[in-house]
Amino acid sequence: MRELTLAVREKAPFSLRFGAEQLQIEAGKKAQVKLAVTRLNPDFKEKLTLLPLPLPGNIKITAPEIAAGANEATIDVEIQNGTRPGNYTLAIVGQGQVPYAKDPASKEKPNVLVSLPSQPVTITVVEMPKK
Repeated sequence: MRELTLAVREKAPFSLRFGAEQLQIEAGKKAQVKLAVTRLNPDFKEKLTLLPLPLPGNIKITAPEIAAGANEATIDVEIQNGTRPGNYTLAIVGQGQVPYAKDPASKEKPNVLVSLPSQPVTITVVEMPKK
């Protein structure tokens, strides 16, 4: 017998999506990719802290905050020499203080910390050309 579990929930207060689905970066080089936030909750206007999920030690990610009212940030990706060629998946967790109350008619909505992952981007690392 098969079972299906279904949960009905409110929609998320924001979503994160990279500007590209794939990046190809040569070992020893840097690249940038845009990360856009869609603010689905009209009350959510605060900053969003970006935290990259762990990647191998040879890949460095610099993730700034998305300022209050802003809708995108630029993520710096550095592939160090010696990084093994192949595909790597990068995802960012966004954390923000979102006004929320169980009762939608409530006038008082205290801030609640919400953490949501981004859509992933695939980073393809290629070897440096031999000289």
